[in-house]
This record gives sequence, structure tokens and C-alpha cells, in this order.
Amino acid sequence: MAEAAMKDGKNVNENDQQLELMTGKQTAAILMLLFDDEEAAKILERLEPEEAEMLGEAMFSVADVDAVQIEGSLNRFLQLVKTQTTLAYKSDEKVGRVFRQALGTPRAENMMNRFAPKRPSNIASLLKWISARDIAELVQNEPPQIAAVLISFMTPEAAAEMLQLVRPELQEELIYRVATLAPVSAHALAQIHALLEDNGPSAEEIIPPMEIGGVMESASIVNNLPKQMSQMVLKGLAKRNRQIGRQIEDEMFVFADLMNLSSKDIGTVVRKVDNAILVPALRGAPSALKAKIFAAMSQRAAETIQDEMDETPPQPMEAVISAQRGVIEIAKIMIDNGEISMTTGGADYV
Repeated sequence: MAEAAMKDGKNVNENDQQLELMTGKQTAAILMLLFDDEEAAKILERLEPEEAEMLGEAMFSVADVDAVQIEGSLNRFLQLVKTQTTLAYKSDEKVGRVFRQALGTPRAENMMNRFAPKRPSNIASLLKWISARDIAELVQNEPPQIAAVLISFMTPEAAAEMLQLVRPELQEELIYRVATLAPVSAHALAQIHALLEDNGPSAEEIIPPMEIGGVMESASIVNNLPKQMSQMVLKGLAKRNRQIGRQIEDEMFVFADLMNLSSKDIGTVVRKVDNAILVPALRGAPSALKAKIFAAMSQRAAETIQDEMDETPPQPMEAVISAQRGVIEIAKIMIDNGEISMTTGGADYV
């Protein structure tokens, strides 16, 4: 009996070690293989492309697991489920229904756009599954306005990757179109959805009208382009529409980007900024940036700025933004003169 118990104990330890070596991906993969095809497909369609790829790879790797590992995966899943509630399940749909019923659809949509987390669209979800090369081929065959709407649903990083694959004159055209997009109708959005999926929605009511694009969106895309390409695009935009080109260039370098400066370069900048500008500018700064700026100053200078911030009454947001732009302009001049350097996104500032 003792020998059997020792043997059983050894088996238990070995089983525990096997379970400890299993990753969360492998546990999820085992559960997916236990579901029937329809159930597994419903789970898979909710995943991001990267998640689906990792899960698929893991499903192949666990094809020969034993009964102990399967039981362990189920126990692990049950432990996780016990800590979850159903309150968050489809909460966005619940909030949407309540607000539409109370305020009507147009007013409810406008209000929820101000406070609700950004809701992913069907178009944005579809684009995640399409390669940059395929999207580039698609936009080159579509009217620029349609292509610009499509690009506006992409992340800045993905849009910049795609733009590097189209002809140079189209790069500038699409950035300009994104910057100047007007509100997009439900009909236009349904057309774009149909381009991406054969069985897409055909009724306008499925995709409500929305505002997308804008100067900030264009600036984010240009910021993720290689330096030489971004300079060419900005040069072309300046010739096409000086005001739009300038707005995009201004948005490419915002106050928070000062975090990308070294402590030495931040100190060089703030020494050239008058306290009358620096004090209101810091009111709207993230705490991490404030700390970095204060750390780059002498203790006495930092205490003086902090005292002025404490004594100065609240400032209008317009005054804060104007002051931050003043600091940015000084930093830009110093970058152009080679006094400081900064790298942000895909565009290099040297």
C-alpha cells in the first residue's frame, strides 16, 4: 500500500508539473477543441486577428494532450469564471437603447459620442483582417474620397504602412482628403462596407452617419511615415493648401511630445521660455511631463514655477492651449536650428 501511495503521489506531482507548464494560450486552445464547431466559431469571430492567429497555433500544439491536462484546463477555466460577473456583458448595447429611447436617435448618438468609449465600427473590424498590400491595391482603384473614408477607419500605424505602398502623388492626395473629410453619410459608409465584405449591410440604418477623419487624424498618419516620405507629403500639402498643410504640421508636434526630448534638451527649451508662458502651459500638462520638466530645472526655478502655478487663478482652456503652442514654437525653432533633437512616431525631428 505504501508503495502504491508513493507511486500515486509521484503521479500527482508529475500531473501538477504538467499543468503548471501549460500556458494560458494552451488552456484556451484545449477549451476551443472541446467546443463544437459552431460554438468555437462564435468565439473565434470575436477575437482580434493577432489573437486568432495565436489561438490557432496553440490549437495545433495541444492536439495530443492527455485526460489530466484536459481536466486541469477545465478546472482553471471554472476558477476564472467564478470571479466574473455579467454586468459588463453587452453594457454598451444597454446604454445605447436607454439613451435612444429617452432622447431619440440623433440626440442620443451626439451625446454618446462625447462620453462613450470609442465604439469600433464594422468597417474598422474588417480592415484589421486585410493586409496593407491588399488595402493599397483597393484604394488605388477607388475614388480618392472613398479611399480617404476607408483610411480614416484604420489605425495611424496601419494607414501609414499602407500609404507607403501606393504611388507618391496619391499619398499626398489621400492625406489631404482625410484632413478635409466632411461628415460621411450612411449610404457612403454602406458602400465602403460592401467593398470589404461581399455580404455586407445594404441598409443605411445598419451603419449610422458619422464624423471621421480631420487634421489630427492626418497628422497622426504622417507622424508614422518615414522621415523622407513625411517631408515630401508635407511639402506637397503646403503647395496644395498652405493652411491645411500648416495645420497638419502643427498637430504633428503637440505639447505632450516634449516627453520625447532628453532631460538636457527639455532644460534647454524651458530656459528660453518666459514664465508667463510656461506657467499656463504646464497647467494642462500630464503629470509625468510636469515632473520631467521640473527635474530638468534647478530646484529654485522649479519651486518658483510651482509657486506661480499655485497662486495663479484657473485659466481658460484657450489660454492654456495658446501657451502650449508658444512653447512648441520655441522648441520647433530649436529643432530646426539643430540645438535639440527629438524622435516621435515614424517621423524624425533632428
